[in-house]
Amino acid sequence: MDEDAFWTLIAECRQDGKGDTELVSRMLFRRLRALKATEVIGFVRRWEQARSRLYSWPVTDAACLLLGPVDEEDLGHVQDWVISHGRAVAERVARDPDSLADLGADARNARASWFAEFITEAQVVVSGTWPTGYDPDGPDDLLGERIDLGDSAAVRRTYPRLAAFRRDHPELGRPELR
Repeated sequence: MDEDAFWTLIAECRQDGKGDTELVSRMLFRRLRALKATEVIGFVRRWEQARSRLYSWPVTDAACLLLGPVDEEDLGHVQDWVISHGRAVAERVARDPDSLADLGADARNARASWFAEFITEAQVVVSGTWPTGYDPDGPDDLLGERIDLGDSAAVRRTYPRLAAFRRDHPELGRPELR
């Protein structure tokens, strides 16, 4: 599965799901079950490549600002959630993590494990195993520079939209990686 086919499949499910992230995950699973094993393997590899592009300190810091405290497991779910919103969103968030603020209305779904589970299940159901050389963890370390989320001036300078979002949502608690 090439990259365009991968993103087209996600876009179709997002459109058919009318913005309901949980429904999008179910639709993607159904669509994956109908594909050939080699196509599912290609889809999973593309998904993991997209996750790796989002595996950075700037995206992690942005997620902490949007969601409040985030733990290690949440990071994968957040990456999956961003990817489920499509190519333009995933590329924009990777390039400009502050744009994660655009997903604020759907933030309640950011920690859901739907996508991690459907990727695992679809791969195993279709092929019986993970592909040779598959690395579900992506890079060993977060890329990029981390900022001190306790430094409000640095947060406002680096993530102005998310800083504004945080002012409107003090109930989120401290923005930190647990």
